[in-house]
Amino acid sequence: MGTSLSKGISVLGALADAAEPVSLGDIAATTGLPKSSVHRIVVELRNAGIVESSSNGHSLGLRLFELGGTALRQNQIVGAARPYMEELYDRTQRVIQLAILQGTDAMYLVRVGRQGHQLVASHIGGRIPATCTAVGKAILAFDDGLLETAIAEGLARRTKYSMVDPALLRAALAETRRTGIAVELEEARTGLACVASPLIVDGHVRAALSLTMPVSTFDPRALGPAVRTTALRLSKALSTNRTIS
Repeated sequence: MGTSLSKGISVLGALADAAEPVSLGDIAATTGLPKSSVHRIVVELRNAGIVESSSNGHSLGLRLFELGGTALRQNQIVGAARPYMEELYDRTQRVIQLAILQGTDAMYLVRVGRQGHQLVASHIGGRIPATCTAVGKAILAFDDGLLETAIAEGLARRTKYSMVDPALLRAALAETRRTGIAVELEEARTGLACVASPLIVDGHVRAALSLTMPVSTFDPRALGPAVRTTALRLSKALSTNRTIS
């Protein structure tokens, strides 16, 4: 990474991956940047409110939270999807999620609804290997290039149920292409199941909608058509909005 911007992004990535505040030395070790460069970048980011520093180390600042919220409000897919997600939640009383792919990871953008104290596989803004999630599979099924990249990188094992055999994954995604429905059973988090359907806008897969719930109450035959119908309606609405990039 040669530019100041790319170095700053590298530092932010190291902070985002850390579970707690980290030292300049830890950031330098993670990014491969000289400690002097890391110090300069952290000072600049701290002055902008993007990084916070304490006696325990350095972490992401609340300015990023503000920027992230603005980015979500400005994202046209998110804005268009929310009413459909709320309607789907009202019909099913299941947690509804919207995700996109970042590289070969699924990143969750919006969540609607809750079921008591149900756990989820990832927080909003979090990333999980796409092949371990229904939303990721729903997208990969319609993007051969990303699928081959994910397989070449090696299929991740998040739980003992994660699909790590490329042949099994290809077979599952062939079924998803046929039905428009992807299923995940405890592959991202033990005890959770998910069913998802892609958002295809003007012939290109852009995101996916999902329903998630405890595996003990999972019924894909009942819930799959509900999420599929909503995804088709939302895809049509997005395809008529030519301002979406």
